[in-house]
Amino acid sequence: MKRRKFNIILFCLFIIISGSFNVETARAASADIEITSDSDQISVGDTVLVYINIKSDSIFDNVEANLTYDDNILEYKEGLLTGGSGFLRLYDFNMSESTDDRKYAMKFEALQAGKCEIEFTGSIMVYDHESGLPMSISSKSLELDVKVAQTASVNANLKSLKISPAKLSPDFDKNTLEYSTSVGYDTAKLIVEALPEDEKATVRVSGNDMLEEGDNKVTISVIAESGNVIEYIINVVREAAPLGEVDIEPITPDQRHGKFEVVKDADNTFVIYNGKYKLLEPSADVKIPSGYQETKIIVSGISIPVYAPDQLDSDFLLIYAENELGQPGFYRYDKVERTMQRYIEDLTPVYGPIDDIDKELMDSNEYRAKLNKAAIIIGILSGLCALFIVLFIRYFLMSKGYKKRKKRK
Repeated sequence: MKRRKFNIILFCLFIIISGSFNVETARAASADIEITSDSDQISVGDTVLVYINIKSDSIFDNVEANLTYDDNILEYKEGLLTGGSGFLRLYDFNMSESTDDRKYAMKFEALQAGKCEIEFTGSIMVYDHESGLPMSISSKSLELDVKVAQTASVNANLKSLKISPAKLSPDFDKNTLEYSTSVGYDTAKLIVEALPEDEKATVRVSGNDMLEEGDNKVTISVIAESGNVIEYIINVVREAAPLGEVDIEPITPDQRHGKFEVVKDADNTFVIYNGKYKLLEPSADVKIPSGYQETKIIVSGISIPVYAPDQLDSDFLLIYAENELGQPGFYRYDKVERTMQRYIEDLTPVYGPIDDIDKELMDSNEYRAKLNKAAIIIGILSGLCALFIVLFIRYFLMSKGYKKRKKRK
């Protein structure tokens, strides 16, 4: 009995001691991570050092973590971390000695004014030296406020702006912020050459990666050293190719046909060909000829709306315009010879006389009525035929049965 009590006491002491050890171990298997910098006052152009500080109550070995930041405001220069363009990776495996306190340094350059937060993304892995297991982590991010230098330039003007393969309209002027141009359907991207007046200004181009058919807007943003921004807009019309690739480059026209060209006058576009025709948008009550669909082509460097036929590689397009007498209508444009004439929709001719049967077929109501009457008559006749057949078979069977009964008697 005494031995049994002694064993119970030993077991309880073992549980208490083990529990105390586990609590101590669990308490020690954690780390605090904080991101700090060497300066609270940062101006554009300054270099700033950023530190990752890891502190733990127990010794740790390997560290693995990922950080993000705004690469428009800060540019990563050097440090133990790898990456850039807004993403950095800390991978310290078998590189540093086991310790309970470690610091990693990073160097950044301030590019422009603004607030930038450097923070961890995903899981932060700090491995305990004894167990090799990940520790429990608490972390703090860092926000840097980059100010404009007192001597920073506010000049956000462009010195020059050129595009290819098209040209700007109007010609470039640093005080003109909006332009227009047109490109063929085979041009999916403009070549933009934009130089700022101030060498410290930054130029960014957006909306130019993949031009869509029709209207597009390309924006050139100029960011001054002070953070001041000026945007130049280029409205780009890309020609559509609805029926596959169609070569619209015309040959030189015969002089007897006259010269075909397109010109712009204020807000209107005109076709010049043995007269002056004003291009119009068809109103809602205007019927587009069957088999044609709207698209755009470039003539004389100007994009104009036209109507292309369904057939491939057609040399003829339709243009809706108003003549000098104020009469609107469709005109057929020959893109090879560059000629234009009034369009009259083709009518299907009728050959030979129309007989009486054709006249009846033309009257659909009468024709349907006659079909209905014929169907009713055919149905009645079919029913009568079926009845006669049934009566005939029945009569035949009765006649056979009657003769047999007579012979038996």
